[in-house]
Amino acid sequence: MKISIRHKLFATLLLTTVIVAVGLFFFLQWNFDRGFLNYVKSQEVEQLDRFAVQLTGYYVQNGSWQFIARNHPLWRKIHRDASHLSDIEERIDPQRGKVFPGDEPLPPPEILPPRLPRDLGPRIVLFDADRRWVIGGPPDVARRNNLTMRPITHEGKAIGYLGLIPFKELSHSGDLLFVEQQTESFVLITIVMVGLSLLLTFPVTIHLLRPINSLTKATRQLIAGQFKTRIAVTTADELGRLSDDFNILAMTLEKNEKNRQLWVADISHELRTPLAVLRGEIEAVQDGIRQPDPDTMAALHGEIIHLERMVNDLYELSMSDIGALNYKRVKVNPAGILVGTVELFEQRARQKGLELSTDLDVDDSCSLLGDPDRLHQLFTNLLENSLRYTDSPGKIAVQAEVDKGMVVIRIEDSAPGVSSEQLPRLFDRLYRGEGSRNRATGGAGLGLAICKNIVDAHQGRIEAGCSPLGGVLINIQLPLYRGA
Repeated sequence: MKISIRHKLFATLLLTTVIVAVGLFFFLQWNFDRGFLNYVKSQEVEQLDRFAVQLTGYYVQNGSWQFIARNHPLWRKIHRDASHLSDIEERIDPQRGKVFPGDEPLPPPEILPPRLPRDLGPRIVLFDADRRWVIGGPPDVARRNNLTMRPITHEGKAIGYLGLIPFKELSHSGDLLFVEQQTESFVLITIVMVGLSLLLTFPVTIHLLRPINSLTKATRQLIAGQFKTRIAVTTADELGRLSDDFNILAMTLEKNEKNRQLWVADISHELRTPLAVLRGEIEAVQDGIRQPDPDTMAALHGEIIHLERMVNDLYELSMSDIGALNYKRVKVNPAGILVGTVELFEQRARQKGLELSTDLDVDDSCSLLGDPDRLHQLFTNLLENSLRYTDSPGKIAVQAEVDKGMVVIRIEDSAPGVSSEQLPRLFDRLYRGEGSRNRATGGAGLGLAICKNIVDAHQGRIEAGCSPLGGVLINIQLPLYRGA
């Protein structure tokens, strides 16, 4: 049988409260018993002292303890007189200093133990000044060492001792009644605490589980594909932080889902265009509208090359995303690869009326760990992008330098430029900066996305900005090799 977290939490809180309440009951009971026994002992010692004062008078009248030695009737009479005297002292008015024999003593408060005179006679033992037994108690009482001894003094001299045999358990009716009442009170308090905890634990459990239930419900909605789901954050504790993390996860999934939908739509659009051109050209040849001459074949071949290039780019991006794109790690000179790539574009730049200049402040000793083929692809895509979008006459400038352990490569061109709002999106897939998206000048919008993946794979950074020449500035930073 599965037990829900609600029942587990409820049982935990209730069990904790019960354990605390029961523990508190036993602690209070133990503390009360100890305190009450000390109180009873203090009362007995006080009564023993009054009895010693009365015995002093008898001793002065008789001159010794011989008058009471083994005289049990007289011993019991003195006990009764002492108990009667204690009862009278309890009824003395402290303000007027008078005794009111006819008045009943006021009952003590319920929270205090009773102050009734106790019959200590069987437990009181009288000793002389040399601690020899005179009367009282069992015969072997003189050999006991656990007696409570109180001196009987006269004119500053000890004339005898009163010993009190400790009691083994409470026997006075008032004491027993008081202990019973206090025990009942403790039991009642414990029951009330457990009852209140039972009433409070359920709503507290519901309150604590409310954010967890919200998380559970929202997670199921997220599993069902409802990525717009959000959770209201009502606390600042761990559950609140978990709710924040859930909302961030939901926003990330929603963004990824939107990007996926746009990605599929853009790919469909990009693939449909060359396929439509190919279909139209082939149907025109089939219908006899166009002849299968070299010009027609060249147009069809160009569309196939464009389609093949876009499929290859998509494949490379997909392989990079899943980590399956292989990169060779060898020591290479980035300046050499850059110079070789620039030389491939010099003739095309002149044919288009563009000035391609280089300023490479990197010597042959600078090297980095990278893939020469991927770096060549990186520089080719960037130069191809500048060559395609720069108006004639124009200028393309390539610079390279070493700065703080990084090789910094800048490729910038002249007008037209890109607005500051478009700059952060240049590395997005299938995004092209020109507004018309004319296929005569624009590609599929995958070249810069591939460049970013290549730079990231080399632990570098690539950024786009506005060029002083009026076009776009691409800034690349790649870490140099730090080996021995």
